[in-house]
Amino acid sequence: MQNKQQPFWPDNSIYFLTGSTFLHYPYFREWKQKQIILNQFKKIRAELGIPVSAYSISINHYHAKFYLEKGIYLSKVKQLIHGGTSFYYKNKYKPKYEEIWQDSKTIIITSEEMNWKVDGYTDGNLLKHKEVNTFQELKENPFSSFKYRAEKYGDEFARNLVRGVIITEEDSEGEVDMGKLQKIKIDLPNRG
Repeated sequence: MQNKQQPFWPDNSIYFLTGSTFLHYPYFREWKQKQIILNQFKKIRAELGIPVSAYSISINHYHAKFYLEKGIYLSKVKQLIHGGTSFYYKNKYKPKYEEIWQDSKTIIITSEEMNWKVDGYTDGNLLKHKEVNTFQELKENPFSSFKYRAEKYGDEFARNLVRGVIITEEDSEGEVDMGKLQKIKIDLPNRG
């Protein structure tokens, strides 16, 4: 049997993680179900000291962005999200399938512009998937980090950030086409 080489996850890097449910099944239709994932994001901060700076929790996938001083902690982050969510979900609900999660995709953020695009994409994901219909609903929804971006930079900037990237399509597994995302030009906030 051939040894499978483990990927290298660099230290001092920003990560964009997407997790998709098994067969893209909508396990997280209700707010109380989505709260299980949100609680795991909070646990990542409490137990590992790693804040999730952008997130979106949809009915069948999530997006999360975070900074890791030590890349090796990525496996711990995934374990808390996937393992923890599966444990709490199975204790409270009867899942349709034995598996909750099918796969995950991890992307390393390599530039400031890419960082902002991922923020806009993540913040607006519930709007993109029509789980909310307006920016006001998005701002009031606890399962998107849009509210925090709007509070920090203003509603207009947050809306424009989302509008600038929301046209990017995901594939059927919920993965972002980073090639399309990199081609989009956005106005970054002033650093003054």
